[in-house]
Amino acid sequence: MNTKTQPYRWGLAAAGLILLAFPAGVGAAAQTTVHGRVTYEAQEGVYVNVGTDGGLVQGLVGSLQFEDGRTAQFEVLHAARQSALLRLVGYPRTERLLDRSIEIAFEPQSTEQTAAPRGGSEQAQKEAATSPPVPGTAEAKEFVPLLASVPRTPEVSAPQNVSHGRIELRQSLQMDSENGLGYSSTRLRSSGSMERIKGSPWSFAWSGDLRYRAGDAFQNHPDEQEIHPDFYRLMFQRPIEDGGFLRFGRFVPVELPGLGYVDGVQGETRRGEGLRFGAMAGLKPGRVNLDASVDEPLVAGYTTVEAGRREGPYYSGTVGLLNSYYHGKIDRLALLMDQRAGWGPRFTLYSTAAVDLNAAAAETRDGIRLTQLDVFAESRLSSFLGLRAGADHWERPDIQAERDLLAFADERFFDNGYWRYWVGSYQNLPWSLQLYEEVSLIDADNTGDSTRYQVRLTRTGLFDMRNASASLTAYRLAGNDTDGYGCRVSGYFPFRAGRLIAQPAAGFRTLQTGSQAQDVSLTYLSLYLDGRLSKTWTLFGGLNYSNGAGVDSTLLEVGLRYSW
Repeated sequence: MNTKTQPYRWGLAAAGLILLAFPAGVGAAAQTTVHGRVTYEAQEGVYVNVGTDGGLVQGLVGSLQFEDGRTAQFEVLHAARQSALLRLVGYPRTERLLDRSIEIAFEPQSTEQTAAPRGGSEQAQKEAATSPPVPGTAEAKEFVPLLASVPRTPEVSAPQNVSHGRIELRQSLQMDSENGLGYSSTRLRSSGSMERIKGSPWSFAWSGDLRYRAGDAFQNHPDEQEIHPDFYRLMFQRPIEDGGFLRFGRFVPVELPGLGYVDGVQGETRRGEGLRFGAMAGLKPGRVNLDASVDEPLVAGYTTVEAGRREGPYYSGTVGLLNSYYHGKIDRLALLMDQRAGWGPRFTLYSTAAVDLNAAAAETRDGIRLTQLDVFAESRLSSFLGLRAGADHWERPDIQAERDLLAFADERFFDNGYWRYWVGSYQNLPWSLQLYEEVSLIDADNTGDSTRYQVRLTRTGLFDMRNASASLTAYRLAGNDTDGYGCRVSGYFPFRAGRLIAQPAAGFRTLQTGSQAQDVSLTYLSLYLDGRLSKTWTLFGGLNYSNGAGVDSTLLEVGLRYSW
């Protein structure tokens, strides 16, 4: 990294943390809206930096809205205190979602809903069952005097082998025979969990799919004309008495998602109210196809410190140390850090970082390197105004496991990456309008400096549909010898009490590359539908037309999902 620009970069990063927008939630009074960020993308969904502390619990469903106004339904597959894995429903995964800001809306579960028997210890359940009745309750009215005969209450066994999940068949067809990019793809996917296996504290969670594709495009793809299995989660887990847990199998540790996929074992123990220790050991799956591999063993340990409550001043931070080997030699030693601090709903500060400690003999860079940083703050100044600001940094870790992924050796792959500094504001306007603005400065080794901005206007409540919305987003395109503007028009329309959801979208842009100028053109046009046939069956699909770099293509998707 250029040492002349370091004070400038760190000064902007510090200044960017002064203020940030935390907009008020919009929706029914029974709903809660929290704001977060996508921290990791997995095949089965996305990880967000909101967890049980923010009200997300396993099995919860709701809706989330992205910065561009698009809305999706979600289901919580797994939740830790500061992170959760969300399965997106009715949202086309056609673009990168990492680092996207989101608004998560849901109806909080009541105390009765969250106080399920599996959430408490057996001793607590026994104490609740044998405690005296409270005066005025139905139990007190049925109280039997000591000398009276006591009717025998039939024993009811605790539920066991409680399973929730889904299986989905999806067919995709891209029609583009003229440019040799046509292909078809078939995917059979399943995910879910089983709790209280044979009445024990153990649970099992799974997620995976079978893929097959054919056609002219990307014929060197690993599942070209071959059924290819992928396993994203095969995990057993059980709680332990001190409030910790034990898990083993294949998983992404939500406590430190920066580790990625792990085939191994993880344990966590709690020491007091605000201190937890955890450790894991295992093997990283293959970095391309997630095949089982013994090339990259790893061990990691972490500590989590918590203080305060969400209603007032609070802090939660996790620091972990990752040590990985590659082909028998030490390859990476890195510090992973995730923090969250705030003062009630008025101010919140998030940060995540990875610092590589140069354990291996670097071929291009030496010394301690900050390879990842994402820090931002949110501040709700009033019911209609909020501010947001942050800084991001990423550079490829200079380790042998990364070098072996490259098709050819080029030191430009291991440059200083990029820095991004941004500020934004949010306004709740009359007539159910929401306005959002953001300006960012990007400093990248391969493209130089560029300034980008976007403005989004969203109207909520259309055609007597309270939850319907329409958004118009305008943004600047900037790159190496490239300048232009783009806009996106999108809508979210739930019909028949949400049993049918329509999501149309269209994109336009004008671009100048060098001496060539391009008039306003349509870049994509899409319509996705999600129809609930019953409580268990859902039919979904969509059509997407895209045009770019002289290539036109039409993507057709259709699928059927069964949930239980």
